[in-house]
Amino acid sequence: MPYKHYTSLMRDQLQLFIGQGMTVKDISLEQSVHQSTVYRELRRNSIENQYISGRAHAKANELRYQSKTRPKQSNNILSEYIQKSLEAYYSPEQISGRIKLDFPSEPKMKVSTETVYTIIYEKISSGINLRPFLRQGHKKRRKRLSGRDLRGCIPNRVMIDARPQIVEEKSRCGDWEGDTIEGALKQGYIATFVDRKTKLLIARKMENKKADTMVYSAVKAFKEIPVEFRETLTLDNGKEFAGHLEMAKKLNLDIFFARPYHSWERGLNEHTNGLLRQFFPKGMSFYDLTHQALAKAVKAINNRPRKILGYRTPQEVWDLQKFALQI
Repeated sequence: MPYKHYTSLMRDQLQLFIGQGMTVKDISLEQSVHQSTVYRELRRNSIENQYISGRAHAKANELRYQSKTRPKQSNNILSEYIQKSLEAYYSPEQISGRIKLDFPSEPKMKVSTETVYTIIYEKISSGINLRPFLRQGHKKRRKRLSGRDLRGCIPNRVMIDARPQIVEEKSRCGDWEGDTIEGALKQGYIATFVDRKTKLLIARKMENKKADTMVYSAVKAFKEIPVEFRETLTLDNGKEFAGHLEMAKKLNLDIFFARPYHSWERGLNEHTNGLLRQFFPKGMSFYDLTHQALAKAVKAINNRPRKILGYRTPQEVWDLQKFALQI
């Protein structure tokens, strides 16, 4: 049997099989890999004798990253360009885009946004204080692939690969993205849902992240949404969505899950959560947050002109779709 590299999905499966008490032999047959591949994966990527798929995937990526040569980081001209651009208050994404215009025929100067972040944080760790020029100013780069996964696997998930292609087109109302926002010290949560076509936001405060609380909150949030505008819902892999089968039945829609640590597959939801943070910033407890205060913030966001909508508001576009439904 040929050697096969482990993928993120295979690591999720491996964690599940271990939890079910399966032997290495049975796991190797189930995953169509050699037993030595399973043993190697457990030996290399377990942490403190525990195998957690998210941490294992992050560790494997880090080991792979460290094994590669990194000519970009040793390019002094590139490094100096990045520092000067950052000090001019360019974002890493803007630096990555602008450098292609400034050095169109220099392949060595082409750099991704993630590499820009890497170079910036290497400079910070060497004693150059560049954090004030970063808009978030985190002490460490928060990568898209994170090693933090203490949640386990949600049973009976249907992954985003099985989602209808029409959802990608954003041509109809009723294809939603969902997630939660956490208050400081885990004091209160907000469940958020955004329609991909109109960008309309609906939200509901939750006292905790229990699965039954999420189901209840989702039903409340969708109470005023016509059944004709309930097609699909794409969710994060948080354990609060473990009741997704009951949620799908009560909301009368199909639920899909983004791949673990692929937050960009729900990019609209992530962006909209950022808009809510203007009203409820990080470090704020949601313990005393009222439904009325949340509704006021949601209304403000839904009545804000959006460039992607031709500077119409989500509420205006949504109302037009509802009107068309009634004709």
